[in-house]
Amino acid sequence: MKVLYANPIFLDYRLPFYKRLNELFGGGFYIMYSANRYKGRYDSLLAKIPRVMGENAIAFEGEALFNTYERSFRRYNTEKGKKIPFTHGFLRAVWRLNPDVLITEGFFQWTPLVILYSVLRRKPVFMGYERTCHTERNAGPIKKLHRKLTDLFITGYLVNGSETTKYLLSLGVKAEKIHIGGMNADSAGLVDAIRRFPEAERRAFRSRYSHGGLIYLFSGQVVVRKGVGHLLEAWTEHVGAYPNDTLVLIGYGDLYEGFKERYGGMPSVFLEGRVEYDSVYKYYAVADVFVLPTIEDNWSLVVPEAMACGLPVATSIYNGCHTELVKEGKNGTTFDTFDHASIVRALDFFHHADLAELGRNSVELEKPFNAESCARREYEAIMAAVGIDIHST
Repeated sequence: MKVLYANPIFLDYRLPFYKRLNELFGGGFYIMYSANRYKGRYDSLLAKIPRVMGENAIAFEGEALFNTYERSFRRYNTEKGKKIPFTHGFLRAVWRLNPDVLITEGFFQWTPLVILYSVLRRKPVFMGYERTCHTERNAGPIKKLHRKLTDLFITGYLVNGSETTKYLLSLGVKAEKIHIGGMNADSAGLVDAIRRFPEAERRAFRSRYSHGGLIYLFSGQVVVRKGVGHLLEAWTEHVGAYPNDTLVLIGYGDLYEGFKERYGGMPSVFLEGRVEYDSVYKYYAVADVFVLPTIEDNWSLVVPEAMACGLPVATSIYNGCHTELVKEGKNGTTFDTFDHASIVRALDFFHHADLAELGRNSVELEKPFNAESCARREYEAIMAAVGIDIHST
């Protein structure tokens, strides 16, 4: 059986997941992606994908993206505006592969074309979906109607967790069509990299940031949506009580320069900017606590990444993954990003907890969402939906 996952763009963390799915499907799992979305932005990843997936990686070249904010086909790298894809030869490329099952991402992008192919060839189509009631709170009636109509052609949904399930149910999607696949991080790769991190180098790296207190780590885009400004405001109060604590922020975005100018002079704040994915493990290895104050996220993968690396975590109630991954007092805590006192309390929490125990609990809670677990759930869901009993083969 051939399975095609049409996903215009994905990052490094998805590769172990796709590789494992290919193994489960006996070499019949293919991934089609838009080469143009990587060029000039993720060139190293564009080269890495075929090294991992071999001939099962299909780089589709016939796409151009129009950014409605820039009113241009030239800029992909902005959060503003909508990205409208224009494809040439997409159906022809899929037709050549002739998959038995198709998987698409979300209700837009390539999904209308994937559905058209599925109708023409009478093939089942699944949707990977991750939005929540919170992220879709402003969705208008036309968008909702479009999603309900699309649902008529979808065999099943492969979702992250309960928050996405709630949203799909609110659209009228039948519960039996929803399967918890899970959005996984490359936890095994990170843990292995930390294990191979020489102790002397680790101590030297930690000394860059340690003032003798706890090291709190943020990883993500430095943009409004990630709530970094709220965290930094709360941090100025936190260090009044704990002057030896430090906050390390890795990532870049349109707010970075302003925050660098405003907070860069604080000895307790380290704004490190962009960090290559292959070096992220160093920060997880030396941090004591991971914190993500997002005000809107479907399922922040940096949270399970940090958990797999043995870190206690704190994230906001606006993060779609908090329901499954953050158990209050067991592996961390949650907070309301818009409530300043709530963030301060969350930061303070870790000074009154057994960090080692929280970290061990994080590791266990993350395991159901690693690449192996997520790939196996999706494989079993697809096979069951198309009527194949994997236990009898």
